[in-house]
Amino acid sequence: LFEENEMREISSDDDVNSKQENFELRQSISLAGGVALIAGTMVGSGIFVSPVGVLAGSNGSVGLSLVLWAGCGMIASLASLCYCELGSSIHESGGEYAYLNKEYGSVAAFTFSWTSCIMTRGSGNAASIIVFGNYCAGAFYTGCKPPDVIVKLSSIVILLFLSVLNYVSVSASSKLMQLLTFAKFVAMSVIVVGGMVRLCLGDEVGLNNLNNAFRQEDMAGIGFSQIGLALYQGLWSYEGWNNLNYITEEVKNPKRNLPLAIGISLPLVTSFYILVNISYFAVLTPTEMLASDAVAITWGYRVLGSAGWIMPLSVCLSVIGAVHGSFLTGGRLPFVAARRGHLPQILAMASTNYYSPATSIIFTTILTIIFLIPNDFDTLLNAFSFTVWLFYGSSIAGVIVLRITHPDMPRPYRVPILIPVIMVVIALYLIIAPLIDSPDILILYAAIFIMIAPFVFYICVHKKIHLPGLDRLTVLLQQFLEVAPTDWDKMS
Repeated sequence: LFEENEMREISSDDDVNSKQENFELRQSISLAGGVALIAGTMVGSGIFVSPVGVLAGSNGSVGLSLVLWAGCGMIASLASLCYCELGSSIHESGGEYAYLNKEYGSVAAFTFSWTSCIMTRGSGNAASIIVFGNYCAGAFYTGCKPPDVIVKLSSIVILLFLSVLNYVSVSASSKLMQLLTFAKFVAMSVIVVGGMVRLCLGDEVGLNNLNNAFRQEDMAGIGFSQIGLALYQGLWSYEGWNNLNYITEEVKNPKRNLPLAIGISLPLVTSFYILVNISYFAVLTPTEMLASDAVAITWGYRVLGSAGWIMPLSVCLSVIGAVHGSFLTGGRLPFVAARRGHLPQILAMASTNYYSPATSIIFTTILTIIFLIPNDFDTLLNAFSFTVWLFYGSSIAGVIVLRITHPDMPRPYRVPILIPVIMVVIALYLIIAPLIDSPDILILYAAIFIMIAPFVFYICVHKKIHLPGLDRLTVLLQQFLEVAPTDWDKMS
């Protein structure tokens, strides 16, 4: 089905190939663009809409909730340090796909691409963009819930806009990412300043929350599994810390800029997240927060009054930025997997006009739209954290594996060995903890989906069983879309 050797046999005309010595993705992401991509993707709807999950997992404890937010930031930071070593030594886009392929071989890499391309990326993008649709359509349906058709149509419109932008210009996509990231941090700054002012004025709610942050009655009865589920909620808001690793080939001077971008983004976002949560507690009681569908919006109308509309607008811009960043990086995974013959050849081709992974972007767009069709995404999203941390943990364990199997591999950045050891233990906890007290059938479905992957690999990749007419379809799509295979094998 996806024979690797045939990828090079389908090529574009000589005049196209002569545009540059090697036809490959252009390095157009600067350090500022990298910081904007990581921070902008991390700051999605989570911090504005649903700190409720962490607070609920903390039994309403203000202090424990803040500790968990800081802990999630620490987990993401330690994981990103491990990815700094992987990204600076393995100069290939695709994130975990490239790392698992180097660490454990083709079957592990295929399993990740199979799971991520079909399940986690598509469902995650769809669930995020539907938040935008709800808030955008809701502005025109005051007092009632907007129709699902309107919500989904508005979601698809912004999705298609982001798709076209990523298709036409990686540079323009990066600039939009920087603009949206700036807007998000302005919105968070408004929340932080507003909360600090209320505390300085002696707001009774805020002082009571902070003075009784660790009440014993709130802390009692919190279980092993409950903390794990609360961490799932918090870590969802940090998702995106690894996104720059997906487009390593498009980063200028990745050996320098990849570690720097990660080192700047993670502490910045973690600090803002903690300050924003303190600001929420400066204005709202835990009961009010738990009853709110969108904490930032409740906070906005309480503090800003008639100017509270700023918060719904901020949520919309935040979601657009997060989906845009995920879209920018997620489209590279099918592209990289197809280059190794793990997905159809057509997905391994780039636009000869725009030097972007055009077919992969189209594939990601179609898949996201398909996931927009159902009325409920919870069945996929509940298994999201289990799935991604299974692969995060495997990739991070590979840091130790590569130290043993490839001791002489160049490592511009070398993480202290204790950090990947700690992260493997944390990943195991995040995978196992939710299964102990309250096992979810949805996680079983995700596990079955992952276990199917080796059989698909054996049939489609190892045995090279082709779908009838696939080669002809590839040629037709190549001519229609004006795409060609890249010279990725010539990269240093």
